[in-house]
Amino acid sequence: MHRLLLDVSSLMYRAFFAWGQELRSPGGRPVGAVHGYLDMTTRLLVTRRPGEVVHVYDHEWRPVARTDMYASYKANRAEDPEDLPEQFPMLRQVLDLTGMSQAMTRGWEAEDAIGAICASAPKRDRIEIVSGDRDLIQLVRDPSVKLLFTLRGVSELLDLDEAGVLEKYGVPASRYLDFAILRGDASDALPGVRGVGEKTARALVQTYGSLDELLEDARSSEPRPGPLKGKPALRSRLVESADYVATMQRLVPVNAVAPVDRWRGERDDEGLDALAEELALKGPIQRMKAALDALAGKG
Repeated sequence: MHRLLLDVSSLMYRAFFAWGQELRSPGGRPVGAVHGYLDMTTRLLVTRRPGEVVHVYDHEWRPVARTDMYASYKANRAEDPEDLPEQFPMLRQVLDLTGMSQAMTRGWEAEDAIGAICASAPKRDRIEIVSGDRDLIQLVRDPSVKLLFTLRGVSELLDLDEAGVLEKYGVPASRYLDFAILRGDASDALPGVRGVGEKTARALVQTYGSLDELLEDARSSEPRPGPLKGKPALRSRLVESADYVATMQRLVPVNAVAPVDRWRGERDDEGLDALAEELALKGPIQRMKAALDALAGKG
């Protein structure tokens, strides 16, 4: 089966800023993010033609399991825009009536639920993840899992299979975690190893088979030929960062063994039409219904 996994939070943020923050229901409720999310989903239904769509939510965007390991994890994130949080329950109301699947992992982020769904999927399945979260690159595996990284809504997507990851970052998808740990990720308040940018991180991952192997060579009196040779300051910074690296090796991987809560409501066109009137979403809901009908062979 061809499955499309949508990172709800990632797409809702993009929709909120792209579709206008002034869109309101007749009752004055903000609906711009829901409007945009539904139209993005419809575009994906039309262009990707999946056998199943799963809308995947964050249950916790700063899981305690991760902040216990590293207190600064995502601590730099600004508060949500004032009109955004109340739109998530509205979106769920709509999706509950479409017959599409939804999922989350209690106590964890959407990336963890997505990782768990990928890990449990039959090998013959083809999964496309839609998100602007680079952490999900770690899940890319040919031929079963690719990431459609959002560049401009879903109208422009960076298609990241294993070849795409290698071309973009210079490291295999299976080593992207090591690359990200060394380089850091400012969006998650993860500083990386001091003085190690993208170029150096790439060279280190290309030279060493693992971070443990890298740290072992950094501690040696005579490092092998390569990016550590003649670089005592870099070697020193790596050794000093050993505890940080060990923590990141536990924090950054998705929790692909966490239990996933999945649910799917019954398609209810009358309920959708009523919500469309109540929330001023007639256009997006009608377009989504048409796209779902086309996939089901009804249109």
